[in-house]
Amino acid sequence: MRRDHAIACSAAVVLLAAWPSAASAADWTCEASALRAQVLTAPAIEPAVANRGGACQAAGGGGAFAPALPLGLSADALSAETLLEGPITAPAPQRVARARGTLAEVGIKALPELPIDLPDPDFSDVDAIRVPGLPGSIDLRPALEALIQPRSLPNLDLLRVRAAHAEASGQCVGGIPRFSGSSSLASVSVNGLELGLENAVTETVRLIDSQTIDPSNIDISRIVRPPGIDLGVLQAAIRPVLDALPNLTVPATLARVRVIPNERIESGNRLIQRALRAEITIAGQRLAELVVGEAIVGAGDVSCGGVADLALQCTLRRLVLIDVYEQAGRVRLLGAADRRYVGRRVRIRFMADGRTVARPRVRRDGTFTATAPLPDARIRDTNRARYEAAIGKQRSMRLKLARRMKVTQMSARGGRVTIAGRVIGPLTRPVRTVQVKRRVTCRDWKVVKRFKPRPDGSFRVRLKAPRDGEAAVYRMTTRVKLYDWFAKTYPTFTLPRYVDLG
Repeated sequence: MRRDHAIACSAAVVLLAAWPSAASAADWTCEASALRAQVLTAPAIEPAVANRGGACQAAGGGGAFAPALPLGLSADALSAETLLEGPITAPAPQRVARARGTLAEVGIKALPELPIDLPDPDFSDVDAIRVPGLPGSIDLRPALEALIQPRSLPNLDLLRVRAAHAEASGQCVGGIPRFSGSSSLASVSVNGLELGLENAVTETVRLIDSQTIDPSNIDISRIVRPPGIDLGVLQAAIRPVLDALPNLTVPATLARVRVIPNERIESGNRLIQRALRAEITIAGQRLAELVVGEAIVGAGDVSCGGVADLALQCTLRRLVLIDVYEQAGRVRLLGAADRRYVGRRVRIRFMADGRTVARPRVRRDGTFTATAPLPDARIRDTNRARYEAAIGKQRSMRLKLARRMKVTQMSARGGRVTIAGRVIGPLTRPVRTVQVKRRVTCRDWKVVKRFKPRPDGSFRVRLKAPRDGEAAVYRMTTRVKLYDWFAKTYPTFTLPRYVDLG
């Protein structure tokens, strides 16, 4: 079994060495933007951006003055910044990714010269009317359109945002990528009226009032007469028809401004923090879409070096049972799974009868724990009492319940690691020394402490935690007797146990 384990570790090392691209992918990502805007159908602009789409690094964009902007859009004092804190030589789990996007002011106006098609009145009922005594139909549309008062968009300040700032950061905490973000706005106003900044809101601005057209007021000379019909004859015949027609309405021109302040989008291993996102339409046509102050941080494939990462580091399996042992009248089961299985249920089976005894869920850090009833005393200490974890087609190794040495508690605090457990008798006389080893590589272990357990085999030992890494793995070995009356001793050991260094 040890030989197979070593082969698996060697294969894992070879595979990692064969994929250099994975190393470059295991970096934090960060990017920032002060403003992203698209006005009408023009391409989107981003005048101050830092490190768009790359591995996190120190970068900046923008400055005190904004470049040329599309018609109707104004902005001032834009800046974007990204930063990867920590020593350059430090691994990703020990560094902090940061992004910030800031601007002093941005505004967009509804200008008269904007190429916006204003809403047309509905003349479908009068574009081809029939007049008694006259042949064919008569189109009133040209004459009715002459009654519409001149319309143009006013020079209104549809949206103005002042002092917008967004920032985001990411770092490894307790073996898990953790993100934090915040944003702020001094003020947001629509058509000069300041809005609250608590929730998303949609405001409607009336740019041009509606108009009412009375068909009886049309200039009949503008009507295209049927061939051979005198103007006087047309006027006398059409007047009663015009008087009977209802008034027609030219619809108002409306602008709708949807504002989403302090937007936060966290999905998987990525956080997007925005000070404000806005969508503006005029007469149903898009005028502009804005993202004001944006900071993005992502963990990519960063391994935070937690318990789950260490447990999977030296095996090709994506699911492992870390330990199985008896405690307080129950069977305790500890395991780890690849992060792709976070939130999935693990099926744990007792192999003596194939029954499922637990269905824990994989936590966000990749670990899972469960308890199960003790098996029948007749098989509890035999090789049949084994457990297997499964997710889909993934299977763990089958771990035996009865072991001569077990760890029941592991914790880390203040730079010290505490390990508690028991060596199961019969013990040697005197009790043999226990060696504590810490894994350095998949093949190498380093002895970090030697101690003697109590006469009953119980122990609690404290170790100095390693300086580097988010987690550590330990294993203990000693020698015990097979029978109390038999002088010969045999080696025994715990399974590798993992501790989060926090």
